[in-house]
Amino acid sequence: MKRISCLVVLALLVLGCSDDRKYVGIALKKDQKVYLMPTIADKDVLEHQLSEDMIPGVSNFVQIVEDGGDLFVGPRDFERILNLIAKNYIVYERKEKTHDGYVAFGEDHVYNYSIKHENTDKIGQQISLETIMIKNNASDDLLEIVWTNFPQPQAKKNCTVKKIWVVTSPYEGKTIGNYEETVLINLNEIVDFYGNGVRLEHNKKQGMLYVLQ
Repeated sequence: MKRISCLVVLALLVLGCSDDRKYVGIALKKDQKVYLMPTIADKDVLEHQLSEDMIPGVSNFVQIVEDGGDLFVGPRDFERILNLIAKNYIVYERKEKTHDGYVAFGEDHVYNYSIKHENTDKIGQQISLETIMIKNNASDDLLEIVWTNFPQPQAKKNCTVKKIWVVTSPYEGKTIGNYEETVLINLNEIVDFYGNGVRLEHNKKQGMLYVLQ
């Protein structure tokens, strides 16, 4: 029976599903050049690394979901992609074997995260509403994204909840796979909000999400 369970999990991992997470790196494509976003995309850190002739660390750790032709990302990884979509970035030229340089966050204020509390009808019990406010500096328009994770994930405004296949290993030799409800933000809707000609390209073979300008 144990062997059958392992085979079922393996089959699900191989076949995947429309709401399966994919791990990707983030890069900007501009003027036929490619600029990688480092793990630490702070301009001061990046400038120091480049001035010391260091190679900035990059990793494919951003989790995206592709479903129905749209790309989704969790709130934790949203800011990294948002800055490129909003054209809030600084490019640093440095010719490498596979890319032309690096990109860091810009200095415009396009992202703000906060937590608001709401009282419920039960004394002493509150709901924590997590909120991201993004700004389109070209139009001064604002877009509010609101959700809560407890007691269960709920999408309140401009986001959605999807069941994502998650595989965990609680201890060595034991693998468990199940669907978990997860709050996600539709990146295609964010592209539409800015309307600045930016496009997204998910290259599955390379494991990269490109922001095209």
